[in-house]
Amino acid sequence: MLGDYLFLMHNYFKCCKLYITSNIPYFRMMDIIFFEQLHAADKLSAESLTNIKKHENEKLFSLHRELKTILYLGVLMLTTGLGILLYKNIDTLTHQVIVIILAVITAGCFFYCSKQKLPFSPSKVEAPNSFFDYILLLGCICLIILIGYLQFQYNLFGNRYGLATFIPMVILFFATYYFDHLGILAMAITSLAAWVGITITPMELLRDNNFNNETIIYTALLLGLLLMLAG
Repeated sequence: MLGDYLFLMHNYFKCCKLYITSNIPYFRMMDIIFFEQLHAADKLSAESLTNIKKHENEKLFSLHRELKTILYLGVLMLTTGLGILLYKNIDTLTHQVIVIILAVITAGCFFYCSKQKLPFSPSKVEAPNSFFDYILLLGCICLIILIGYLQFQYNLFGNRYGLATFIPMVILFFATYYFDHLGILAMAITSLAAWVGITITPMELLRDNNFNNETIIYTALLLGLLLMLAG
């Protein structure tokens, strides 16, 4: 028995070495080679080897990434559909009703996430369930839509466009680290770039859509460099 065990371990480590040096793209190929070595040494029957190869070739794949992609697309389609629905029915729905709908969805999403989140930690914190990240993403997107709608319809911030981008940026950065969500971090960095661009850009350049100004270009390069260093 000891001799058989040593033989198995010897062949397994030989397969590991072969896997590392031959740059085989799939880890399961190493297992197949290992079983072929056993078959060559009369330690495994041909029928068993055939069954093992059949099992490896017909192995089920994980739906985890596919389901996550579908959920992300679902959130984006939901928010897009909500925006189109409100736009087409803006004459039948009062502006107050639209604001209330967006505010209720946003508040509901953040309330759910605050109740479900795990305790804060400086290291990575996993989502408490499968739907947590997507509900948080829905809440943040609705928040941006709500702030944009209030500015467009009621001119909430007046001509202080920097403030209109600064407030959602702060909320998104807070949500990023409070709930530990990389997708929200991407939205926060986008808001940061928008806030910096609006802050350093004179109003006449915004009105004329003149983005060839050297100040804008150098500021964008500096911001990109700082984000790379931070990363």
